[in-house]
Amino acid sequence: MKKTSLLIAFVLLSALSAFPQDTSYVRHIIKELSSQRMYGRGASYHGDSVAAAFLADQLAKLGVRPLSPGYLQHYRYSCYTNEGPLSLTINGDTLTPFSHYRIYPSKRHLQKRLESASWKKQLKDGTWLIGVNQLDTYSPIVGELESNPVFVEVLDSLIPKRVKKVDLHLPLQYRENYRSQNVVGYVPGIIDSMVVFTAHYDHCGIMGDGIYFPGAHDNASGSAAVLDLARMATLQKPYYTMVFMLFSGEESGLTGSRHAAQNPLIDYSKVKLLCNIDMFCGGDEGLMVFNANADNTQPFVNRLIAANEQSHAAQVIKSRENSPNSDHYYFSSLCPSIFILTMGQRYGGYHNPADTCQACGLDHYNDFIKLILSIITD
Repeated sequence: MKKTSLLIAFVLLSALSAFPQDTSYVRHIIKELSSQRMYGRGASYHGDSVAAAFLADQLAKLGVRPLSPGYLQHYRYSCYTNEGPLSLTINGDTLTPFSHYRIYPSKRHLQKRLESASWKKQLKDGTWLIGVNQLDTYSPIVGELESNPVFVEVLDSLIPKRVKKVDLHLPLQYRENYRSQNVVGYVPGIIDSMVVFTAHYDHCGIMGDGIYFPGAHDNASGSAAVLDLARMATLQKPYYTMVFMLFSGEESGLTGSRHAAQNPLIDYSKVKLLCNIDMFCGGDEGLMVFNANADNTQPFVNRLIAANEQSHAAQVIKSRENSPNSDHYYFSSLCPSIFILTMGQRYGGYHNPADTCQACGLDHYNDFIKLILSIITD
């Protein structure tokens, strides 16, 4: 490793070791982002904007410079909100949102679900009720860029043999050209070559006024890691310029990261590596790296594996091909881009109201961050 390439890793690793096994800042960020006041960080009640303001304030307090006025890169996309009371009764029996039924304002799964449904009924407004053996984990509410038809999955074990009456109150709003924002900043380095850390801060929002999705693991944890890396980068001038991007709209189809890639705020030809962090709690079973086998990313992944063979930080590091499953995807044609997530517990569930800060395990956090920093070499 060359002396110049040692500098950035030394500075950041020194900043990390100054707080041995102390994840209090990371847990503070996860707790705030997953709190009820963020409304699940979706479009309902502008929860994404509440979260963005919090993140921008954190970057300002850390001394990170804005890449866009107020650290915000605004853009528009179409999405759903679910503001108001939600209820479903069948033959007079009231069902419990999320546990008994879930809402999908998207055509993506409709035909397949209709074909496999044990029971189905279309209401007068066009909404489909579909009986299923197991409720889907696909993003509730956020959906895609469509307005009709809505379908509601119901556990077939709760559907009576004779359905006489269905009462559904569904406060679903289609927001065309909803205004959202990415949160972006940087720390200038000795040279203008860049290392970029990204994460999505949005989540699934709410299901009516009674249920919100905290999204601690997915992806308050990744956002907290990016802020923590920004904190470390501000302690001493790094060798590479460090860029930090936090995206909204990931749950609605990578809309925020797509906008950032198509409307660049930096010169991606100068990016040495873009590392996207998504779902970073737990990790008892190791790490997974996506887009690991591209010509321009494989050297970084090889270093990651070699570093882990020395430190034994992760039980195993697995590699996968590129996939549009997180925010690295649209940047992979512009610069070396990888996506890292943890495997194994401890976290509260996937797209689940139980995905809380209290359920997040951060036992492996510092070791995993050290691993990630170790691959930034020449």
